Amino acid sequence: MAVTRTQEIWALALWVERTHGEGGAAFIAERIAHFEAEGAAQAVGLWKQVARRFEALQPT
Repeated sequence: MAVTRTQEIWALALWVERTHGEGGAAFIAERIAHFEAEGAAQAVGLWKQVARRFEALQPT
């Protein structure tokens, strides 16, 4: 069974949560800023999608 793009993004969000814990949002923000500075629009879009899923994983 092939992994979908959506599953890949969720997996990345889970990796950030497990690896960076409470610092996950800051890590994602750093990635977005880095790729914005590089002019890598696709990478910025990817990390913004990861950010939305990471936020969904956080308790309210």
